[in-house]
Amino acid sequence: MTNSEVSNDPPGKPPSDNDQPDKAVPDEERLGKPLTDRNLKVRLRARLQLIGGALASIAAVGAIAGGLVGYWTVWKTLRTDVFPESQKTQKEATTRPNVAPRLSLVVLPFANLNNDAEQDYFADGLTTDLTTDLAQMPDTFVIGRGTAFTYKNKQIDLKTLGKDLGIRWAVQGAVQRAGDRVRMNVSLAELSTGRDVWSDRFDGDRTNLAALQEQVTARLARSLNVELIQAESRRSQMDRPTNPDAVDFSMRGWAKRYGPRTKLTNAQANDLFDSALRLDPDNIDAMIGKSLCIAEGVIYGWSTSVVEDKRTALNLIDQVLAKRPATANAHVAKGNILNYGNPEQALPEYDAALEIDPNSPVAYASKGIVLITAGRAREAFSPIQIALRLSPKDPAAGTWHYFLCHAHVHLRQYAEGIDECKRSINLSKLDWFPYVDLISAYGATGQLEMAQQVLVELNAIRPDFTIQWFQQIGYARSSNPQFRREYDDIVEGLRKAGVREQ
Repeated sequence: MTNSEVSNDPPGKPPSDNDQPDKAVPDEERLGKPLTDRNLKVRLRARLQLIGGALASIAAVGAIAGGLVGYWTVWKTLRTDVFPESQKTQKEATTRPNVAPRLSLVVLPFANLNNDAEQDYFADGLTTDLTTDLAQMPDTFVIGRGTAFTYKNKQIDLKTLGKDLGIRWAVQGAVQRAGDRVRMNVSLAELSTGRDVWSDRFDGDRTNLAALQEQVTARLARSLNVELIQAESRRSQMDRPTNPDAVDFSMRGWAKRYGPRTKLTNAQANDLFDSALRLDPDNIDAMIGKSLCIAEGVIYGWSTSVVEDKRTALNLIDQVLAKRPATANAHVAKGNILNYGNPEQALPEYDAALEIDPNSPVAYASKGIVLITAGRAREAFSPIQIALRLSPKDPAAGTWHYFLCHAHVHLRQYAEGIDECKRSINLSKLDWFPYVDLISAYGATGQLEMAQQVLVELNAIRPDFTIQWFQQIGYARSSNPQFRREYDDIVEGLRKAGVREQ
């Protein structure tokens, strides 16, 4: 069955080099000649060893925030040589959740000092961008935005925060706008003591937010006396739009996307991104946001033309990647688009996103569900568990627990699947997907009375649910034989539980 034949009813969710660093200045540099690739690598390794040797100090924490900004371009070029295990920190944090990684932090939501709720999106956008910058620093562990924003407008005990999230540091800030001027106050707190170890104030022009954000991250590192390579902001190289209205529309669109996932909010976000693109057709953030809205429409069944919408979204993302290849969110968006019908093609996109941003919980979780759809359910647990470790209180945590449930049920690990399905439902009672797997698991294990109780809840959420429709959308998502065999087992469990056929 091709995608074009599929009903528009809601489909399933995402679904070493041994050279020693030369401390002397290279001959080429002394003579004013261009550095060779080899000498550039040697110098980079030397700098990184200096940074690595200082990781236990406060200065190293500054490198968390400033490292990406200072040498991101070189790191992007050489990361396969210098950082072959870029995701090791995340995996270690998952296997040892009681031990806070050395370079672990959260960017707490910036306070909006304007006392105007309509300006919250501005402070939220700056917080999100700073989180993205810090997360892309190699060997860091950055708590996801979703969990960070659960602390918005709340009194926070920093010592408790560190224990709850299993991290060592927190970045806090406040922002105030006055016309075209922006003032930001930023501090870095050591969570074990609850004390600030660094703070600074920044003033700038709101029409050039990229420069202001570069100032925040770069000065954080400089203030802590950390040597950086190529002290130039990544954002200053990315041709960010300078039209403040377009930036505002884009930020408002992203604010909508971080809210509840409904057809209405998705349409509102899409309209805001369209408004940004009408003012600035090259607004990268708006292009990514719009493509994600389109992908969401396909995934959730709100699309009226799956084939056309997939084509439109892929075209947008290809434009983004042509302009800015090293954009993790763009690769996630492309993976989400390809996931519906092409899971094997989607997987490399999540790998690309994680190579760029090894702290992206969304990329980890999305990779997990796609592994299931690609017939590789046993491989799905690790990335999903990493996502939950990175952002344990994420608004999407309920969905991610469902992904774990789905992997267990695919593997006939029914007891574990039942536990994860219950966790998912407790976190997101309106999401019908975990109810289906829970009913199937009960049916497969002969717990028919429990299955019927859950079926009543499923029918209240999706009164049109049938086995025939469920099998159709599953087969549309993947033609992988292993996936379909496992999916058929889930369908059989539904039959045993007494779910109506059609």
